[in-house]
Amino acid sequence: MDPAISKLLEELPEKPPRSKLEPHTDIIATLRRKRRTYREIAQFLQEHLAIMVAPSTIHDFVRVRRRRGKQIPSPPPVTGIRSPQPDVQQKIAALKRRTLTEQPEPAFTYEEDQPLKLRRKPASGEVD
Repeated sequence: MDPAISKLLEELPEKPPRSKLEPHTDIIATLRRKRRTYREIAQFLQEHLAIMVAPSTIHDFVRVRRRRGKQIPSPPPVTGIRSPQPDVQQKIAALKRRTLTEQPEPAFTYEEDQPLKLRRKPASGEVD
């Protein structure tokens, strides 16, 4: 980056947080980990920190921060992947070599001027 631009960026003052809950993120997170409801958290903030806030506001605050955390997931490390067993590899290769002519006969025949006729499956021991 251009040194002049990086110097300008460093001189810019930081903006104050947009939410009055921002300075209390750790408190809210701790209370949520302790399974407190949003109503209980709102009551805690009112009693101990003199912050009037609706439970739905706390919910939205938590939801937005949770979503931000999920936006940059790190991919899990790829370890412990084994190659398939040799007999599985042979079965896969056989399936890939299989031709389309090995498909079973259709269950019915279609002739334009005739109704559909189901083919009768031969009983065991019978010849079709």
